[in-house]
Amino acid sequence: MALPKLVLWLVLAVLALLLLSAVVSAVFAAVAFVWWLVRTAITLAVLGGLLYGGYKLYGLLSGSGSSEPSLSRSETSPTATDYSRPEDPVEDLQQQYASGKLDEAELERRLERELADDDLDSIDRELQRERS
Repeated sequence: MALPKLVLWLVLAVLALLLLSAVVSAVFAAVAFVWWLVRTAITLAVLGGLLYGGYKLYGLLSGSGSSEPSLSRSETSPTATDYSRPEDPVEDLQQQYASGKLDEAELERRLERELADDDLDSIDRELQRERS
């Protein structure tokens, strides 16, 4: 009876070692996969940085690139008339009040009218300003 028990324990020990070996292999495979992902990401980041640097260097050397970002058509420098008249109607009214062109009652009346005209677009507001 001692021999069958000994064989049973040996079989269980071999199965336990096989299971442990499979778990360790799976863990090492997962670690290797994560390491491969990290290495690939770093390689791609370095390659992208080098390509971007080469692109900027080419632009600098060819004269087509500049260190200052170019302004779009809507961001171009304002004209002299833009300085005298701000785009925000409320700010325009505040400046007129501060310069003494409007009294307090007129400022309040125009502010109420501006704030009530939220549904009008800028062209309609400009037409109303020209009429008044």
